[in-house]
Amino acid sequence: MYEYHGWATIRESASFEEDEDQYDLAIEHLQNYIEELNWTSGVLDLRAVNGDFQLWVAGLNNHQPESKDDPIEVMKKVGELAQGSYGVLYVRDSDDAESSNQFKVYTLIRGKVTENDDPFLSPFIPTLEDEYEG
Repeated sequence: MYEYHGWATIRESASFEEDEDQYDLAIEHLQNYIEELNWTSGVLDLRAVNGDFQLWVAGLNNHQPESKDDPIEVMKKVGELAQGSYGVLYVRDSDDAESSNQFKVYTLIRGKVTENDDPFLSPFIPTLEDEYEG
């Protein structure tokens, strides 16, 4: 299984004083990108909350999605289009032999996505699930 849960706060830049026109343009580009994806493998939502846009992505696929539908690629695109954005994406890929028992945490900071080890929910067994007794 390929499980993922993430969010991002959309910011045009890391400056306290954002350029509203640039922000609106970044949101428009993100909305177009999301529409073009035609996301069907889970949840992908971009909406305004109290005047600021936020993105949510979550799903549970049988296998790692292809690049177009990969939530990691979505976070990278957010960083490319809105370089002040920040957020977190948790991913667990049970088909990955090296890391099937752990979540990976992808952080989006100042437009860059970095992979990190998860200190909270890993190892999956025995932290979240009992050992298989079969």
